Amino acid sequence: MVECETGHPLVTVIVITYNSAKFVRETLNSIRSQTYAALELVITDDCSSDATVDICRKWIADNNSRFSRTELITVGKNTGISANCNRGLDAAGGEWVKIIAGDDILEDACVAENIRFVLSDPDIQCVSCQITVFSDDLRKCDQVVLRDDLFELPQKKQLRYLLTKGNFIVGASVFFNAQLVREMGGCNERYPMLDDYPLILKIYQAGKRFYLLKKPLVRYRVHGCNVSLNPNSLFSVSLWKFYDEVIPGLLLEQGMFLHYWHAKVTAFKRRFPENGNVFRKLVRAGLSMLSPVSYVMALEQLFDET
Repeated sequence: MVECETGHPLVTVIVITYNSAKFVRETLNSIRSQTYAALELVITDDCSSDATVDICRKWIADNNSRFSRTELITVGKNTGISANCNRGLDAAGGEWVKIIAGDDILEDACVAENIRFVLSDPDIQCVSCQITVFSDDLRKCDQVVLRDDLFELPQKKQLRYLLTKGNFIVGASVFFNAQLVREMGGCNERYPMLDDYPLILKIYQAGKRFYLLKKPLVRYRVHGCNVSLNPNSLFSVSLWKFYDEVIPGLLLEQGMFLHYWHAKVTAFKRRFPENGNVFRKLVRAGLSMLSPVSYVMALEQLFDET
C-alpha cells in the first residue's frame, strides 16, 4: 500500500486536458479543496492549442504545497483521450486513481468518500458514484441517478448487460485501484476517443466488477465541446469501431449467439446511414428483420412506453 505521512493511502488525481483553458481552473480548484489530504496531482495535456498548459503550469506553481507530488505532462501532437489517460496512469504513484476531465468538478468530499468506501470491503477495487450534470451555469444542475438494480446484479449478468445494452457506468464517476488498471493494460489506444468502455469490459472479463457509491460526488459539465454528445464526432467513430471489432467476439465467448448475430447485422446496417435515400432505408428495414433480437428490443420499447 502506498501511504503518505498521514498514514492514509495515496490517491492520484489525473486531470486530462485538451483545449480546457475556459474551465480547467475550476477543475483544479475542486481538487485543491478535497477534504482528503493524501493527494498526488498529475495533469496530462493532449497538445492543446489554447492557454491550457500555461494556466496549469501557473496553477501548479501556486498550489504545489497542497500535494505530495505534482506533474504536468505535455506532448507534441494530439493522440486522443485513451493515450492521454494512459500517460496519466503511467505517471501515477498512488494506490488509488481518480481520473477527471479538465472541465468537470469534484465535490469536496469526493476522494474521502471513495476511500472510505473501498476500505470498507477488500473486494472493492472499482467504484462508480452518482454524478450531477450541469451546464456552464452552475445553478442549473440535475443529478443523474445510476440504476441500483444493475449494480446489484451478479457479476456475470452485469457483463452481459454491458455487452448487449451498452455501458451503464459513467466514466466521470469512476474511482479505481491503480494496480488493477495497469494489469488490465490501461485504456485501449486503438479506440482513441473511447477511454472508459473498453477498459470497463476488460475489468469485467477478469471477473471483477464495479460497486455503486450512492452519493453524488462528481459534477459533469455539459457544453458544446463534449465529444461524447456529438453523434458525428470522433467519439462515435471510436465507439462503432469498438462495437464492430470487439463486441461480437465477446458475445460468442459468453455463448450469446443470437446477440452475436444481431451485432453483426447491426454492423452491416451502419453501411446504410439512416439519413440516406429510400433504397437505403429499405435495406436497413430488411436487415432488421433478419435479427430476432430486433423484435425483442422492439417489444421492450413498447412495454417501456405503455
